[in-house]
Amino acid sequence: MQPLYEREELAAITGGPLRPGGLELTGKLLHHSGLAPGATVLDLGCGSGFSLELLIRVYRLVAVGIDPSPLLLAQAGRRAPQATLLQATAQALPCIDGSFAGVVCECVLSLTGDVHLVIREMHRVLRSGGVLLLSDVYAHEKGRFSTSPRATSCVNSTVTLAMMTQALRAADFELLHFWECTDILKQLAGQIIFDYGSLGAFWNVILGQATGQCTHDCTRTGVKLGYYALVAQKR
Repeated sequence: MQPLYEREELAAITGGPLRPGGLELTGKLLHHSGLAPGATVLDLGCGSGFSLELLIRVYRLVAVGIDPSPLLLAQAGRRAPQATLLQATAQALPCIDGSFAGVVCECVLSLTGDVHLVIREMHRVLRSGGVLLLSDVYAHEKGRFSTSPRATSCVNSTVTLAMMTQALRAADFELLHFWECTDILKQLAGQIIFDYGSLGAFWNVILGQATGQCTHDCTRTGVKLGYYALVAQKR
């Protein structure tokens, strides 16, 4: 089954970047990052390269993109040919310690299945004083969405904000900026409903009738979701 983040249907709804807030939220994070032109930045889960293009063309940063999907990396190479691209997972970054002044990780951490491990990996590849630009879904209470195993998306596994801040502190990050962004998650859900008639209809298109309805039912009755963005600094 093709992962949700590779599906053209979702890209059509979001207008490109496969996450709530799109490049506007990325720009907000970068504005508060303190990263200077020429700094080397990792886009973890770079997808088809929209953020890489922004990092290079607008912010004049040296960008490295990592993604597990060869399909999306090929698209990223066409969109941001100046970027260095690597196929790898977030759990085992093929980068030496202290390689980057910044790491951008947008709506990716909740896909990895091991928040603490991935945060430690991002801390490892950042230089001292480097910044982590992070956005993702969160759960209002501890729990796990029992969606279909065929659906690989950021609703499969979430953590609470308390768990996230605890993981950042445990990895020796200092929180610099935080934004509650749940409204943009609601806007994305509203756009899906506008385009497909209902969230259930969207999942049916993506996964097929039976599996899509099961996934929608599990999501609807599961833990309430929110969305956040933050900038943290490696101590």
